Amino acid sequence: MAFLAGNDAKVALGTATVVGMGNWSLDGITVDLLETTSFGDSAKQYITGLLDYGTVSFAGLYDPSDTTGQGVLISALENNSAINSIRLYVDNTSYWTPDVTTNSSSAIYVTSANISIDKSGLGQVSFQARCTGPWVLE
Repeated sequence: MAFLAGNDAKVALGTATVVGMGNWSLDGITVDLLETTSFGDSAKQYITGLLDYGTVSFAGLYDPSDTTGQGVLISALENNSAINSIRLYVDNTSYWTPDVTTNSSSAIYVTSANISIDKSGLGQVSFQARCTGPWVLE
């Protein structure tokens, strides 16, 4: 059994690491169940439908000078732009990413960015995004 150390993970946009991130999550991977039950059946019956990769969230330290990471994400939110280059690293080499090989529209849409500053701590930032299309672990 292989266990993954969280300190090897990261969030990147292509080859540019999103500075300051300390956690990420790929949430709500589900599949639709379609009922096929007919008159005369003694129990409900289903087949599977479409797969939904849900949402992505990640958070960490706020760095307004990170123009190739945090800045790109905020700009994508403000401009309703899709991002297909996101990589959610699970270790130094493997990562979850939109599967643009099988579906060129696979991407994320950033749906929120939260920035907070506390007088006794470091600035924090968190992002939420909606996945569209299939994803793959590479």
